[in-house]
Amino acid sequence: MKKEEELITDILEGQHDSFEPLLRPYGQGMLNIAYRMTGNFEEAKEICQEATIKIFKYLGSFKREKSFKNWLYKTVVNCSCDLLKKKSRYDVIILEQKKIYFEDSFNPEKNYSNVEIKEKIQNCLRILSPKEKAIFLLRDAEGFSINETSQILGSSSNSIRTHLSRARQKLRKEFVRHSNPERGEISS
Repeated sequence: MKKEEELITDILEGQHDSFEPLLRPYGQGMLNIAYRMTGNFEEAKEICQEATIKIFKYLGSFKREKSFKNWLYKTVVNCSCDLLKKKSRYDVIILEQKKIYFEDSFNPEKNYSNVEIKEKIQNCLRILSPKEKAIFLLRDAEGFSINETSQILGSSSNSIRTHLSRARQKLRKEFVRHSNPERGEISS
């Protein structure tokens, strides 16, 4: 199997069949971050298609001394933010929820509980700004380090830490609000 650097060189030299193997290891991660940013599976697929086109189109401008993975995720996050901005411009802020599918499981009670928790988390993510959401998802959901997240988003590490802390505080507060309907608060 060819290394990432070799695949990039092949693509830039006109061997376009190397593009699919270049993106294959990142496909699920791209879809995960797009879905978590939008809360909508169809929009996530659309974002991934748009990001794939941009990655192919701008691969020549990719700085090879940088991390391809970080550049790729930055493209997906930017495409997600673009869609969220476009939606908010047209006052379509209510993000649809798709049923969350699980791998085969023999425990329906556990499945229901997991779906319920994931839906609450997805609902809570709605309160975050696009930047906070991107930082939270890259750092806490996708496992990128603070430095990697700062490289992907082009922000300082201190800015990432600040926004991450705010995002976590907002999510904790919102999750408690959604989890305590007996307090007279609205629950999802």
